[in-house]
Amino acid sequence: MSKQKKNILIIEDSLAVATLIQDFLKKLGYHDIEICTNGGSGIQVFEDLVNSNKMPVIILDYSLPDMNANDMMSELFTISPNVKIIIESANEKTDESIKDVLRHGAYQYLEKPIRFENVKNTMEILEKEDKILENEPVDNTNIDSFLKSSTQISLARISEYSGKKKEEILEYLKKLKDEEKVVHLGDIKEISCNMCDSVKIGQSFHCPGCNGSNFKHGKLIEHFKCGNVSVEDSYKNDICPKCHKEIKIIGVDYKVIDNYYICSDCGEKFPEPTMNYVCIRCNNKFKLEQAKWITSEGFRSSL
Repeated sequence: MSKQKKNILIIEDSLAVATLIQDFLKKLGYHDIEICTNGGSGIQVFEDLVNSNKMPVIILDYSLPDMNANDMMSELFTISPNVKIIIESANEKTDESIKDVLRHGAYQYLEKPIRFENVKNTMEILEKEDKILENEPVDNTNIDSFLKSSTQISLARISEYSGKKKEEILEYLKKLKDEEKVVHLGDIKEISCNMCDSVKIGQSFHCPGCNGSNFKHGKLIEHFKCGNVSVEDSYKNDICPKCHKEIKIIGVDYKVIDNYYICSDCGEKFPEPTMNYVCIRCNNKFKLEQAKWITSEGFRSSL
C-alpha cells in the first residue's frame, strides 16, 4: 500500500494560476489541496491544518495583495518552523528578493510562468527527502555527544541539532536517566529566533556610531586642563596630544576611564558595543528585546 501524499496549500492571488497548479498536482496523486487567494486567509488555513496534524507543503506566491513573501514566511514559521515553503515568482532566481527568501528558509523556488516539469521535479525531490528521513535508522550517538560535550543542554537544543522529535528524545533521555547516565536539571530558558524559532543563535558586536566591527578595547585618559579625551596610547611620554602639556598627577591633572571601546573607523568612544543576535538557521538579525524566549527541560551527563 502506497503512502498517502502530503497536503498542499496553494496561496496565490490568481485563481486561474492556482487552479492550474492544483489540477496538475492531482495528476501527480495529490488530492488534499487547499487554495487561498490572499495572505490572511492562507495563514488561517495553514494554522487550522497544523492544529489538525495535517502539515501541508505550501506553494506561495511572492507578491500577494495584502502581504509579501517575507512577511508571510515570518508568520508561517511562527506557527510551525518545519513547514516546507515553495516560492513562485516572475523574478529570476538570481534576483536579490529571491535570494533573500531562500536565505530566510524557503524550501524551493518556481519561476513564473509555471512549468509543470519544474513542479514535478520539486515534488519528487521533496518526496525522496521524506523517504530518506523515514528510513533513517534510529541512532542516538549524536544525542550522547551533545550531552557529553555540554555542562548542560536543553531539550529544544538537542532536538534542533539532532533533527529528532522532542518526544523521541525524551524517551531516550528517560532511559538514560533510569540508568543514572543523565541528570534532569529542571527547566532552561533561552532565546530563540523571532522568525523561525531556532535556538541556533550567534552574537555580533558593532560600534553604535557607524555600525562597524573595527573597534578595540582599551583605556581612555581625560586631561582636565584642556578637556581632551583620547586613548591611553595617544599620551606619548605622558604628553597630552591636544595641548602638548605633561600630565602628572592622576586625579589632579587627569583621570583614567577603564574598560572603554574605541572604533578605528569613525573614532567613536563607547562603554560597551551594540550587540545583535544572528540566527544561524535563517540569518535573521534581531536585538535582545525582539528575541523569542522559550523554555524546555534541561539535562547534563553524569558520566
